[in-house]
Amino acid sequence: MLINPNKVRLPTIPGTRILEEDFGLPGFQCLDALQPSRVWTLQYLCAPILRRRVGGVRAKFTDNKGYVTFCNQRDLEVLIGLAKPGSKCHWADTEYVSMGEPDWFGLCTDDEDLDDDLLDRELRLREYYPEVLPEGLQIIRRIHDGGSADTEELLILLADMDRYTGYYPDPRLETIHNRWVRVERTKLLWELADT
Repeated sequence: MLINPNKVRLPTIPGTRILEEDFGLPGFQCLDALQPSRVWTLQYLCAPILRRRVGGVRAKFTDNKGYVTFCNQRDLEVLIGLAKPGSKCHWADTEYVSMGEPDWFGLCTDDEDLDDDLLDRELRLREYYPEVLPEGLQIIRRIHDGGSADTEELLILLADMDRYTGYYPDPRLETIHNRWVRVERTKLLWELADT
């Protein structure tokens, strides 16, 4: 077990859900089950989202073509070799499962994962724009939703401010959808994507 997320609350980087403690996992690599030439590298860990079916910390991964995805703690513990399928996952009160089983989620994303990724990208942009991010700034990101579902999306910054209070710059996670808008999302086959 990595940690018991029901008993231990790990501190996060202020203003984010990125955990300060990384357990030495960044840099861990695994091959994609469907595309062996696709190599996933763990970037960092995020705090649990409490209402999820499979809870625990979440790990952000990127692949060798820049796609982003996440993995829940239960499946991550199997991927990194801390647990074996069929053994008891005490913190989740269930059993660990293996790839291909119906309850395996593995590498996939949802909206909250994508919010964490977008905030991370925005924070990196703030290193180049220390005052206020310029209106119209664009981010292109590639997303692995799970299985063979891959997409590329274009996001544009509307304004680096809270539209209700006028507060700027506004680096808060809870208002990220007020700052950024997705203007395009297209399906993209991994095999055809350039590096």
